[in-house]
Amino acid sequence: MPHPILVIEDNAANRELLSSLLEAHGYGVIQATTAQSGIDLARSAAPQLILMDLSLPGMSGLEATRQLKSDPGTTHVPVIAVSAHAFDKDRAAAMAAGCCGFITKPIDTRRMIVEIAGILRTHRLEGTP
Repeated sequence: MPHPILVIEDNAANRELLSSLLEAHGYGVIQATTAQSGIDLARSAAPQLILMDLSLPGMSGLEATRQLKSDPGTTHVPVIAVSAHAFDKDRAAAMAAGCCGFITKPIDTRRMIVEIAGILRTHRLEGTP
């Protein structure tokens, strides 16, 4: 079984939607409700991908992504931003922080699964764990 996908989302309904959708498509899922707990899980659980809410209490998802990308143990893990903010500046900020994708809320579930599969496929082809 491949490593799980880490969902970092403080809103319980959104977290459960993402997790249920991923599990329905055969992915293992682990969850975190804060940026810091997500960083800790990313370091200990070695997820294959992270879905990062950008609006988290305390530390933002952008800052958490920067920390993950600056850590040699997690820098290789692709991070997809998840946000209700769909402006070009929000997408640009996510990419500058190290995200490789951007999913807007409300979530288009079909598009999300296709995007995740594409990023995982590309990541595997590049030879990273």
